Amino acid sequence: MTKQEWIKYGALFLLAAVAFGVAGIALTNPRGPGEAVSPVTASSPVATPTATATPAPTATATAQQLKIQLPAQPVLLILGDSYTVGVGADQPGQGWAYLVAGSLGYPTNIDGVGGTGFAWGGGPQDNQAREYEVRLREIAEDPRFVPNVLILQGGQNDALITSPDEIQTATAQTIEAARRLWPGVQVIVLGPSAPQPLAEELQGANSAVRAGAAAAGAPFIDASEAGWFTGANSPGFDFDGAHPNTAGHAHLAEKFLESWATLIQ
Repeated sequence: MTKQEWIKYGALFLLAAVAFGVAGIALTNPRGPGEAVSPVTASSPVATPTATATPAPTATATAQQLKIQLPAQPVLLILGDSYTVGVGADQPGQGWAYLVAGSLGYPTNIDGVGGTGFAWGGGPQDNQAREYEVRLREIAEDPRFVPNVLILQGGQNDALITSPDEIQTATAQTIEAARRLWPGVQVIVLGPSAPQPLAEELQGANSAVRAGAAAAGAPFIDASEAGWFTGANSPGFDFDGAHPNTAGHAHLAEKFLESWATLIQ
């Protein structure tokens, strides 16, 4: 071969060797040292924690769990039916509301009207228009008395209403009306209570009042469910089959104050 041919074939051999070496390097290091791993994109499946559903609280649990923020200087209004009047006690001042007011020692107004309720306005035909909300509005017309704590007692007479929804709605509306009349007022509802056997007949009204209190976010003291009046103690606490006697009012006051202590903790 001529000198030019040797040079040509030598150059081809050198190029082949270089190409083989580059191919070997590429196979042993497919990703260069400066390259980053591709990040996970939004479309990539990513494990996410799942939330565990908690059961919704019942109206009973909600009402019982609620508490009040007791003002630094409480001014109390107790509004209710004949129980709040003190019917059945030897003296009006021995009624449960008066005993509670005396024990708490706050400035207190007591407004009781027999035969009334959240939805029942009084009278045999429900024609006296003395429902709790009506009376709250009348009390609010006097600027000299501004309560910041309100106890609504009752439901016994609401048992005359055939619609539980009507009782529930009236209870919630009464609570909400009080909050509009006296912004910031702390409201507590004491449900219907009575010596046996009447207490058993009030369970439907009790459930409706309790549901209304829960709907309005107000604590509910459930004397019926707590069994304040039992078959055993009712004979000693009964006045006339519908109202407690003096001892019964004292019993109501004692039980209420026990519940009150848990609501202000």
